[in-house]
Amino acid sequence: MIKIAFYWHQHQPYYKDNLTGEYSMPWVRLHGIKDYIGMALLLEEFSEIRQTFNYVPCLLDQLKDYEENRAIDLFWKLTKIPAEDLTESAKFYILDNFFSANHQNMIEIYPRYRELLKKRNFRRKRPQDALKDFSTKDFQDLQVWANLTWYHPLIVQRDSLLSALFKKGEGFTEEDKEFVLSKQINVIRQIIPLHKRLQDLKQIEITTSPYYHPILPLLCNQESARIVLPKLSLPEKRFVAIEDAKIQVERAVQTYEKYFGQKPRGMWPSEGAVSDDIIPILAQAGFRWLASDEEILAYSLDSQIIRDDYGDVVTSDILYKPYRINIKGHDINIVFRDHNLSDLIGFQYSKYNVDTAVSDFINRINSLKKCNNNGRPLLVPIILDGENAWEHYPNSGLDFLRKLYEVISKDSDLECIRIGDYLEAYPPEQTLQHICPGSWIGHNLATWIGHDEKNTAWNFLEDTRSFIMNQREETKHLLADNTMSSAWEEIFIAEGSDWFWWFGDGHFTHYKDEFDSLFRLHLKNVYKLFNVDHPRILDAPIAARTDQRKPYTLPKRFLEVKLDGVVSNYFEWLDAGIYTASKDMDAMHRTSGQPIDGVYFGFNIDNLFIRVDFNRELFSQYIESGKFVITFVQPAEVQIYTTTLMEKPLRFRIKNKEHGYNGRDFYSIFFDKVIELSCSFTDLGFFPGIDAEFFIELMKDAEVIQRVPLRTVFCFSVPSKDFERMMWQV
Repeated sequence: MIKIAFYWHQHQPYYKDNLTGEYSMPWVRLHGIKDYIGMALLLEEFSEIRQTFNYVPCLLDQLKDYEENRAIDLFWKLTKIPAEDLTESAKFYILDNFFSANHQNMIEIYPRYRELLKKRNFRRKRPQDALKDFSTKDFQDLQVWANLTWYHPLIVQRDSLLSALFKKGEGFTEEDKEFVLSKQINVIRQIIPLHKRLQDLKQIEITTSPYYHPILPLLCNQESARIVLPKLSLPEKRFVAIEDAKIQVERAVQTYEKYFGQKPRGMWPSEGAVSDDIIPILAQAGFRWLASDEEILAYSLDSQIIRDDYGDVVTSDILYKPYRINIKGHDINIVFRDHNLSDLIGFQYSKYNVDTAVSDFINRINSLKKCNNNGRPLLVPIILDGENAWEHYPNSGLDFLRKLYEVISKDSDLECIRIGDYLEAYPPEQTLQHICPGSWIGHNLATWIGHDEKNTAWNFLEDTRSFIMNQREETKHLLADNTMSSAWEEIFIAEGSDWFWWFGDGHFTHYKDEFDSLFRLHLKNVYKLFNVDHPRILDAPIAARTDQRKPYTLPKRFLEVKLDGVVSNYFEWLDAGIYTASKDMDAMHRTSGQPIDGVYFGFNIDNLFIRVDFNRELFSQYIESGKFVITFVQPAEVQIYTTTLMEKPLRFRIKNKEHGYNGRDFYSIFFDKVIELSCSFTDLGFFPGIDAEFFIELMKDAEVIQRVPLRTVFCFSVPSKDFERMMWQV
């Protein structure tokens, strides 16, 4: 008998800004009406198929927000607006984002949606180029299709009105759109009750992960990442938060009980990431079992999982059984996923026709029937993401899964089982005294630490967490308890794995900027809760700071600048670093126009020079009440700022975050056809050889009118007397 343990991991990061209640992205909602509901509904057709589902607690709470109409994401907002009332910037966003679905399986199969995609022509057209081709009717249909296509086929089949809209295909009305959106909430309200019902029927087991999906080994001990990769670069500031790890686990148990009425038996530690440090935490929280990847087992045993030329496991007696882990007297059971079988479903079978894919999977399973496991049935854990794979399958994977379940159901030698049930019937016979620190990706932790961007994020997180620790000591009698708890909540959110997943070069998403911004938002919220200005370095995108494709050039030679507010001669700024705003702006900024046209920056041995070019017509409205702020975020937070541009003579001041305004006024700034400014490195507190990073903002009152560069910072090294000689050699 082969016991197949399908284990589906359902997870989305935390998209909510707790301070405003706003949701940035729609993926909880859209995967809710597709994968979360569809995967469970299908099981109702196969009562003999038992499975395990993992739900991350913060996903459950986000689903609850949608249930109760407390979650309004940006995509939802833009869908609700009548097409004739859309602003130009809203149209640009829709044109860039409302085709965010698998083109082959979710767009091109619908003639009208395919027509709109062809008209958008991503390969050749920017949104401002495509805008003229889209009528109000086109935008109305696009608003509907971007939501309609996400419904799971089983939901569509059971609702005649939804089916009618698919057949209608175009010419959608406002009433059609309202129905599509309201139906989504109705479907989402079914997800948790359906899973609880299947759990109570003992058809599924539901497990959990740490609350905000952090990588527990990295919260406990970042040095553990070097056990597998000894040369891995680690953050300058070591982040140690064992208490946070415990809280994330304890909160997971509490949330599970709230939704499912009992304590969880099992856990999928985020990304299957394990280490010796986390075992006592999980055991003390009452978990009886967890799961990870086969490569973790191999390295823990200092052995190999041997496969044949076809990729099937030869050493079945090693992989297809549970183990017990004992660390410092704390025991917990563990099972390990078949990496190959899991990835075939997750990444490969979507490219096959249904019969071929199912036949291949079943043949691989049947090959195990000849294996001897001392009279105990083999446990074959198939563990993978339960949502993202199905976009790549026709019909949301329904045809593949239905056929697979049918074949398994008819084979008396195969049984789908809940993992917890197997462990109760066949407890582990072998104990591990050590577990290799790593995850399901390459049996290491480098996906979340080691790259410059990832390490920078950890440093920012450590700084912000330390700030809270200091506030706790300094102001414990002055703050309401809810302020402190809200601040800690932001830290727990920022510990989530997804932010670190998208930093670095390993994974691609069109929404990298949004993930970067969300991570920094949660850190900035900490300071906002304490009514303290956040470090301005948190305004600089982490990803862009290490991007080699910067939207500006670097200074080439020392400058000789006559400060008079005009370009005195052609050569004056020729060797400066040059930034052109029009090449850096997104479509919305380009079409609306921006006051700042460009920036030149450079230096001589003693002074920094900055020139700002502007659009005189657009800039004129800010002369009276606007001001320039030049913010350095490295090597220290220092600001150069004007009080007003109307002053005669014009002046600027310098403010250091640590010491505030230094009491001096500087008059080396001139405003005429351009703005030219000079400031000594000594007054800034900068010394030769250090790296400096800054950005420039035009502000009116407290509002930022324009920031340059848009998504990164200007970087340069403070020069020594050898600067020109070194540049000449380059």
